[in-house]
Amino acid sequence: MALTSPGVEVSVINESFYVPSDAGTTPLFIVASSQDKTNGAGDSTATGTQTANANTAFLISSQRELTETFGDPKFYTDASGNSLNGYELNEYGLQAAYSFLGVANRAFVLRANVDTSELIGSASAPSANPTDGTYWFDLASTSYGLFEWSQTNQTFTTITPILITLVADLVGGVSTGAPLTSIGQTGSYAINTTHVSNKIFKKTASNTWVQIGSQAWHTSLPVVTVASGTTVTSGHNMIMNGITVTVSGTSLANVASAIGSNVTNVTASVNSVTGNLEIFHNGGALGDSTEGTNTIRFDSGTGLRASLGITSGVANGVQFLQAAHTSRPTWKTADENRPNGSVWFKTTSANSGANIVAKLYASASASFSTVAAPLHDDHSTAIFKLDAANGGTALTVGTLYTQFNITEQSMTAADALDTTPNIGDFQLFRYEGGQTTVTSKLTSPSFTATETFTIKETRKNQDGFSTAVTVTLGGTGADDFVAAVNAKVNANALSTSTTELINVRASKLTTGEIVLTHVLGGDIRLVDGDIGTPLADAGFDFASTAHVYGTFTLNSSTLIDNLYTVPTGESMDSTANRGLLVSNWKRLSYTASLSAPSNEPADGTLWYSTTLDADIMAHNGTTFVGYATAYTTTDPNGPQFSATAPTLQSDGTALVSNDLWIDTSDLENYPKLYKYNTAATLSSTNTANQVAVTTTGAAWVLVDKADQTTEDGVIFADARWHNSTDKAAGTSTAAGVPSTIKSLLTDGFLDPDAPDPTLFPQGILLYNTRRSGYNVKEYKNSYITTTAYPGSGSSGLGNIRFNNESVATYYPDRWVTKSSNNANGSGSFGRKAQRKVIVQQLKSEIDTNQAIREDQRGFNVIAVPGYPELIANMINLNTDRNETAFIIGDTPLRLEGTSTAIQDWANNTAVALDNGEDGLVSASDYLGVFYPSGLTTDNTGKSIVVPASHMMLRTLANNDSVAFPWFAPSGTRRGVVDNATSVGYIDTASGEFETISVTESVRDSMHEVKINPITFFAGAGIVNFGNLTKTSASSALDRINVSRLAVYLRTQLDAVGKPFIFEPNDELTRNEIKGAIESFLLELVGQRALFDFLVVCDETNNTSTRIDRNELYVDIAIEPVKSVEFIYIPLRIKNTGEIAKLGN
Repeated sequence: MALTSPGVEVSVINESFYVPSDAGTTPLFIVASSQDKTNGAGDSTATGTQTANANTAFLISSQRELTETFGDPKFYTDASGNSLNGYELNEYGLQAAYSFLGVANRAFVLRANVDTSELIGSASAPSANPTDGTYWFDLASTSYGLFEWSQTNQTFTTITPILITLVADLVGGVSTGAPLTSIGQTGSYAINTTHVSNKIFKKTASNTWVQIGSQAWHTSLPVVTVASGTTVTSGHNMIMNGITVTVSGTSLANVASAIGSNVTNVTASVNSVTGNLEIFHNGGALGDSTEGTNTIRFDSGTGLRASLGITSGVANGVQFLQAAHTSRPTWKTADENRPNGSVWFKTTSANSGANIVAKLYASASASFSTVAAPLHDDHSTAIFKLDAANGGTALTVGTLYTQFNITEQSMTAADALDTTPNIGDFQLFRYEGGQTTVTSKLTSPSFTATETFTIKETRKNQDGFSTAVTVTLGGTGADDFVAAVNAKVNANALSTSTTELINVRASKLTTGEIVLTHVLGGDIRLVDGDIGTPLADAGFDFASTAHVYGTFTLNSSTLIDNLYTVPTGESMDSTANRGLLVSNWKRLSYTASLSAPSNEPADGTLWYSTTLDADIMAHNGTTFVGYATAYTTTDPNGPQFSATAPTLQSDGTALVSNDLWIDTSDLENYPKLYKYNTAATLSSTNTANQVAVTTTGAAWVLVDKADQTTEDGVIFADARWHNSTDKAAGTSTAAGVPSTIKSLLTDGFLDPDAPDPTLFPQGILLYNTRRSGYNVKEYKNSYITTTAYPGSGSSGLGNIRFNNESVATYYPDRWVTKSSNNANGSGSFGRKAQRKVIVQQLKSEIDTNQAIREDQRGFNVIAVPGYPELIANMINLNTDRNETAFIIGDTPLRLEGTSTAIQDWANNTAVALDNGEDGLVSASDYLGVFYPSGLTTDNTGKSIVVPASHMMLRTLANNDSVAFPWFAPSGTRRGVVDNATSVGYIDTASGEFETISVTESVRDSMHEVKINPITFFAGAGIVNFGNLTKTSASSALDRINVSRLAVYLRTQLDAVGKPFIFEPNDELTRNEIKGAIESFLLELVGQRALFDFLVVCDETNNTSTRIDRNELYVDIAIEPVKSVEFIYIPLRIKNTGEIAKLGN
């Protein structure tokens, strides 16, 4: 501002401009790795490998920061610890970045959003971890404690039951059913684990399954057997359980009829196989009046007993005993003398007794842990055994127990109303903790005075329930109900009290509902009395508000939590089973299986299937059908897989036309599919005259995988996962188990996304990539639904590939092939399928990532180590960035080290459509391609094969640290490779690394196709001996050092020009920018980058028209310094003395 009084004003005008220093060699590594890796310190997840950070370019300054961000580079080994050379999941990019950062301190690393660990092969489809808190009934680890008695041998035999895990294996396809008759043999045992009741069955001589302990079981095992051929006298009799049985006839059939029509609970029959008379007791309560239930007393009559050879006295029926190891059955002849087939369910784990193995999944540890689930009679006994002293208060939430005989059938003197024998089953229960409460859903219940009901409760140090206490209402309201209950409460009463309650309380909510509570967390059993129905009136109704025992409905609008009907064997009244149970024990919800349960895969989960199998269909002129439907006499097991041509079908019968064989000797080109032809055209050469001869005969004919248009071709596409039977999902929301290849051979079902049959000719094959193995698939949730394929028949289309039927009942999820077909239409399989999935994602990231196109990402080298397929994408990225980076391109790891192989690849003689293992397509002034690969060690010290870019990136860094980017990173001075010990390629057949020396003749061939050789020189080591760019034209930019100089100039001149933007477009500005550029270029002359230069920025190139367009032009001409590549040294040999004369 102007001075208004004497003084001095000093102002500073900044007219100093200079070119900022370059950041040096800063590459962008684009890599693939597994997800959620452990960081280098091993104490957390490496942030760069988390899904949220995928596609983010991290600026990394050290090897330590790299491993903390992305984990240690992973290179896989086989079971013997040998490195898997060229394995598609090896993390080449991270290893190259790690090596680079050993000599540099700046690199950008971007991880593509693909989890390579998902591409580790497996024969079965992957799944997700279970939900935290999932319970698993481990069927394989459980001991079932079943022992069968032999009266003959007087010993027990351990029973190994068949475990039924599929509802489809049950009668009627329902979970409560018995096993199918096709399962097991006579005498087999089975447990239906598909239902929580776990019913135990035995297969009888009549080939039917009966539940152990049931009347059907009792009547399948005879108490007494009389030998066939025995005859009796008509009219004779004997006395059975006090009933006179008189026979009207002489045969055993007559005896059986007489017994069955006279003696309660006793039946008899003649065995159709042996002819023996077999007498049974059905196990019911009525038996001999002296000996009790399940017994038959035989007394003499008029000779019938003696004729039958039956011993006078009591014969005990077959018994099913559920008891601990301390209560061993007394079934020997000297004791109860039980018949063959009696079963002991040993309810304690000692000596191979029952040990129910329940496990709980914790997501924190990602593992299952065993939770004790001991066996007990009922809830009350469980409380007593687990917490007798406290009556339940010390039980923790999640405590488990297993109840056997869950219907509580007993036929004991203490429960005279129960006339049914105990049966074989068991169920797991979980304790919910806290006081046990039930709350009615009625807000204004009304009653009749004098109504009664009874209550039983569990108590401390008491096994079972207390004696029932009768409660009589003294009024008609909820308060009267509460008062009547509490009037019976005496918290200080003795545990033996029969007239008072100790632990039960009643209360009323402010909203009017009645609450019953067991203060110790124990059980209550109650039932309406002889007068009225006060419990039902209060809202505790066995018919409408109580859960059926052993079930539970979450968040029910009508059923009351913790309120159940009592088990059917607990007859609490004499008229009807109206008893109620109040309990904190809830049915355990679990998965019963032989292997650990899991969730369906998350949407987008990848699966590399290693199974060599194939579902191949054929076109019948209308649609695609199962192969055996089209060709009925072909191999009954489908395509054969072998390394040599089959000579017979898989079942040993003769080969027929159209049999299929897949050659497994060449997995690199899988599937090499052959079709057998009994009339094939055979070509040979006459050895006598070398004349070609054509004949007809049987031969395996190779199917052309690139032919998708003729009857001899094959289509590769997803077609189906199930057959027409297995497609029905039931209640499943997943993809379901795939149908077997054999079942698909004769089935024509197609998924609605299968290829349109109308587009293809009759006879063409359909290789179903969805069901076939050795490829990569992706899990898709809700893939086939009525939303995508609505309606059916005339109402919408439904499944447009199969009768237009509705897809409503289908499994909704599908595995969809992720490894897309090759350019010629053939499928991608094996390691090439793994690679294609990774490459697809890498390409997507490079092509769509906007962040790496921004100026602030200051990298000047781009590399995707190990993936020549990405060369074109890197070129496009560089073009978008105004060619401010140099690209390091790889050659294939399996490219053989011969001149022919290298030239064929570089010249793309295979006519590949994109860069990759088949050929090189792209060219650029800013691309350098190098060969061969190298051998080095990973971070664990194992030998690994790495791509050429691994070596060259570090070589560039070494070059730039001792020189400048415009110096060729080649030769023995600046091209020495210090991060590899040898060079070579991976042999395709053996998978081994073949060390080579890139000879001069091979180097000459490589020079012709602009591939830079990395070779070994004695005394110098491994050296990059090339300086060529893969340019399509002849110019100074055909050399790496000049190309990198151009990259450098673009970046630096951009920095020089930016300060002049928005300055006045006049002579002063033009002179300033010209001076700044000349100063910069003059420095480069001194640094041996340029021979000379010229800068023009005046009125000649800044016309008035350009000025009016707000443009300023600076024209620069440079003469870059070239590298010495061809040294010619002519050597002349002279006679003695001639050289001295030349000097004169």
